[in-house]
Amino acid sequence: MTVKIAIIGGRGQMGRWFKNFLEGRGLEVLVADVDTPQTAGEVAALADVVVLSVPIPNVKEVAKAIGPHMRPDAALVDITSVKQRPLESMLAAFPGEVVGTHPLFGPGEKTITGLTVVLCPGRGERWFNWLRDLLETAGAKVKVTSATEHDRYMAVVQGLSHFMLIALGMAIRELGVDPQSLDDYATPTFATLHRLARHLLKQDAKLYACIQLANPANRVALRALEDAVADILHFIQRQNVDGLVRLLEETKDWFGKK
Repeated sequence: MTVKIAIIGGRGQMGRWFKNFLEGRGLEVLVADVDTPQTAGEVAALADVVVLSVPIPNVKEVAKAIGPHMRPDAALVDITSVKQRPLESMLAAFPGEVVGTHPLFGPGEKTITGLTVVLCPGRGERWFNWLRDLLETAGAKVKVTSATEHDRYMAVVQGLSHFMLIALGMAIRELGVDPQSLDDYATPTFATLHRLARHLLKQDAKLYACIQLANPANRVALRALEDAVADILHFIQRQNVDGLVRLLEETKDWFGKK
């Protein structure tokens, strides 16, 4: 079967990555972006599978705009890092098949082999199965789950981890400590955290802000973090060694049992 793919936002970093990947699998790929001759609606009308590679806040608007142009037997897919709201927007905008995806990697990867792509069923099975087979044949690990479950886990994997790294950077700034001088005093643990924080803060600020704001499960995760910080501070402020040791032991036991 000859399959034609349209990538909306195909000039962005992940859009270009998937264009190269799909063409490498022998598929024809059409691209629409703000600076392309063909519009999003024009390429969507020609495609079997339309992939939205746009910022999270733009998914609803773009899906609504291209939905009427798509063929009834086509599929609408996104590659955003949040799934509940984008999937709801696509289902509302297009009555055909819909699949939510989240590639758990960035555009710097050379190959998809060994990397994970999450698939969240939306509507229909034909194109969902085609996409899963395409990814698995290429060597990717495919995790199938619901949009709600995806967002619950990503609230930890991205929401909590990004939040803590951003907060670390802000605290270093607030303390007035020279980031470069910290390297002279760094332990292996701090060196890792410092490197991760600096790497994150060099990335697209709007993307990382959207990841914090767009996942509804982040609120629950960050409340849990807030409670954990309060518990630790409670024992530190009271210089309660036994209480803090007990807290650390309980947390260690939790991870040891899993």
